[in-house]
Amino acid sequence: MTQSVIIPERALAARAQRQRALLVSVGEASGDAMAGAVVDLLGERSFGLTGPALRGSGCHSVADLTGSAAMGLIDAARHAPKIAHATRKLLRRSRDEPPSAALLVGFSEVNAHVGAQLRKQGVRVLWYAPPQVWAWRASRVHSLHRSADHIACVLPFEQAIWARAGVATTFVGHPARETKTISRRAARDRLRLTPYAEVAALMPGSRSAEVRRTLPAMLHAVSELRADRGAFDARIVLAPTLPAKVARWAEVTGQRLGVSATRLSGKPLLSAFDVALVASGTATLECALAGVPPVIVYRTGGLTQAVARRLLLVDHIGLPNLVLGRRAFPELVQDDLTSSALAQEASQVLDERPAYGAAIAELRHALQPTSAVRALGATPAERVASLIRSWLNA
Repeated sequence: MTQSVIIPERALAARAQRQRALLVSVGEASGDAMAGAVVDLLGERSFGLTGPALRGSGCHSVADLTGSAAMGLIDAARHAPKIAHATRKLLRRSRDEPPSAALLVGFSEVNAHVGAQLRKQGVRVLWYAPPQVWAWRASRVHSLHRSADHIACVLPFEQAIWARAGVATTFVGHPARETKTISRRAARDRLRLTPYAEVAALMPGSRSAEVRRTLPAMLHAVSELRADRGAFDARIVLAPTLPAKVARWAEVTGQRLGVSATRLSGKPLLSAFDVALVASGTATLECALAGVPPVIVYRTGGLTQAVARRLLLVDHIGLPNLVLGRRAFPELVQDDLTSSALAQEASQVLDERPAYGAAIAELRHALQPTSAVRALGATPAERVASLIRSWLNA
């Protein structure tokens, strides 16, 4: 049964006065890219918490928090004052210039507050890629339903969870399906790779802390694979939003072990690789959907690990494995993440490529929305734009 929300009279009055504009709120690089694609399609005036992709789409930036994405409790505490200031600034702008609608993407705790406040102002809110309540703190769904009028979920099993909470919900597909790759030969030419050697993509993440925690093990795994398999190469694929200081550290660290880094957009070049050593996150799906089996890694601080052990509800951390409901691709977490374990798992993937190809085909099928949703648009971004366009026209 859908739960109703009582909108104050002052909010109804504000709704009548609002301008034709879209408020956008993102806090991570992936959310920025997702929102930027939607804003490009809508072509409407917009403002909000942005990253470079949204600004490139013409969205006016109230603040940029994409460099503040936290990984762990200590990181979150350090960035809290900056995030709180930006959030207050955004909500003040929304009261001064009431938007027609709001698009929130990811950024769980912040957007939960932003969405609830905007709805009190009478602004319709669509939350694209909402919190992963299925993974931890499932009870949050009973309060988070107040933060959105419509949920655009990106994983197929999320739809039933949000629908039970009384929120209109559409599974729009995962934006990783929007990844376009070039041919294997062209990608290898761009990266100056031999056409024949086996090559691994090293994707240590988009946050400074996770890059420092995962890249050394990846690099030493490459050394072991070279010793074991002979003609073997690798490239570090750096996230475009990674701070320059950390990116330079990654480049220098890789050079010491004979592995080059690229700052080119990694997604179109994924077809160059035979296996990916990749930090848990959206990149795991991007690799799998591009036909590159991922070896999924994750390492965080001790305090965060202790808390997560008490709250985590799932048996897998990798998105491809969560969608398929089994450990279809290897995962190495915390103390299990060693160079030897990484090399062993990567070698097994390379030796059993047909089996992983079957899992990739199954994954692609599982991430296909219904025909009715596909009618809204060819991509997740087009479907989200269709869902929100009627609010802008109201």
